[in-house]
Amino acid sequence: MITHICDRCYRPLPKKAPRYVVTIQVTAAAEPLEITEEDLLMDTKAEVQEALAAASEQSEAEAMRDVHVELHYDLCRKCQQEYLQQPMPPAKEIS
Repeated sequence: MITHICDRCYRPLPKKAPRYVVTIQVTAAAEPLEITEEDLLMDTKAEVQEALAAASEQSEAEAMRDVHVELHYDLCRKCQQEYLQQPMPPAKEIS
C-alpha cells in the first residue's frame, strides 16, 4: 500500500518504507530597532498612512507570506541522503 510520494523524485513510498520529512521555514529577518531622539520628535502620521495604504492592497495571505512561510516535503531515503549532501542548489555566478 502506498501512503506517500517523494516530493523530489516522485517515486511512491510504500507504507513500511523509510520516509523523511523536510520542513523549511522562511522568515523575514528583523534587525534590532534603534530609535533616536530625532525619531521620537518626528510626525509619523504620513508614514503610518502610507504603510496602511500599502497593506490594504495585499490580502492577509500575501502579507503573511512576506513575513513567514513554512514548507513541508516528503522524501525517500535516496533523496534524503542527496538532500543532506547539498540542501541548497549551487550559487549562480553574478555577471
